Amino acid sequence: MVFVKQLSKVGKRLVIQTLLFQARNQTTDMSRNWTLFTNAKQTELYAQFRPRYTEEVFKTIIDYCGETSSDFQLAVDVGCGSGQSTEPLSKHFKRVLGLDVSALQIAKAPSNIPNTTFRTCKAEDLSIVQSGTADLVTVAQAFHWMDQKRFFSEADRILKPGGSLIIYGYATCTLAPKEADIFFQEFYNNVLPDYWTGGRTPVEEKYSSFSIPYEGWKRNDSMTIEKDWSIDEFVGYLGSWSAINEYNQKHSSGNILEQVQLQLNNIMRSIPKEDGKKDADLHVTWPVFMLMGHKPK
Repeated sequence: MVFVKQLSKVGKRLVIQTLLFQARNQTTDMSRNWTLFTNAKQTELYAQFRPRYTEEVFKTIIDYCGETSSDFQLAVDVGCGSGQSTEPLSKHFKRVLGLDVSALQIAKAPSNIPNTTFRTCKAEDLSIVQSGTADLVTVAQAFHWMDQKRFFSEADRILKPGGSLIIYGYATCTLAPKEADIFFQEFYNNVLPDYWTGGRTPVEEKYSSFSIPYEGWKRNDSMTIEKDWSIDEFVGYLGSWSAINEYNQKHSSGNILEQVQLQLNNIMRSIPKEDGKKDADLHVTWPVFMLMGHKPK
C-alpha cells in the first residue's frame, strides 16, 4: 500500500489490510436503504458535521428558477435531512417545505427558520403537497436513495408549469495535505465499498447516469465546497456516513473511526507545519454537481 511507507511502524496494517479482510467477508442487506438514516447517533453527527452548501450554489438555483418564473411562492426540498439544504431557500421563497422520510432527521432541523415547515414524508409519495403548486423542487445528496421513476412522477405533479426541478449534491472529498489524502482515498476505496447500502457509485460519478426528464435540462459541475477542519471535525463527518454505521454494526472490534483518527494524527504529526498552521489542519474539498430542468409551460 502506498500510504504504508509514510506511517510509523506502529499499526501500519491496522486500517487497510485488516479492515479490508473483514469487509470482504461481510454481506450487506440492500433492502435497508433509507432506514440507515434513522439511527440516532448518525442523525446527530449528520446535523453537526455535514457540510453546508455555499451561497454560490443557492444563487445558481435561484438564477435558474428565474429563467422561467418570477413567482417564488413555494419551494419543496425533498430528502432534506436536518435542513442544511432547506434553510437557505427561505430567503427567496414565501413558503418552504422540507420533507424527509426520517422523523429523527426532521427533529434535528431548526425550528426557527422563517416561513419554513418540516414534515415527514417519502419522496415517492408527496401527497401532502397539492398538484401544480411548487415553483421549485430540490433534492440535495439524496436522489440515489430514491425510487427515481416514482419521485419524478410526483415532482412533475406538484410543480407548476415553468417550475424548476434541481437535483444536486457533492462527490467524494479530497484532503490536503496530500499525505492525508493518500491514506483517506485508500481507506475509502478499499474498506468501505461493500457498506454503502444504497449504492455509492452514483455519487462518485456525480450523478452522470441520471438525467432530468425535461427537454433542455442542463448540468453544472463548476462549484465546490471547501472547509478547513480539524481531524476531530473530519472524523465527525465520516461518522455521519451510512457505510461507517454499517461497518461498525457488522464488526465487534470497536469503532473503525478510532483507528482512522489514530492514523490521521500520526500522518499529520509527521508533516512539517507551515507558520500559523495548527497540528491537525485539514483542507477538505468536495466537488459539487447539479442537474437542472424546467417543467414545460
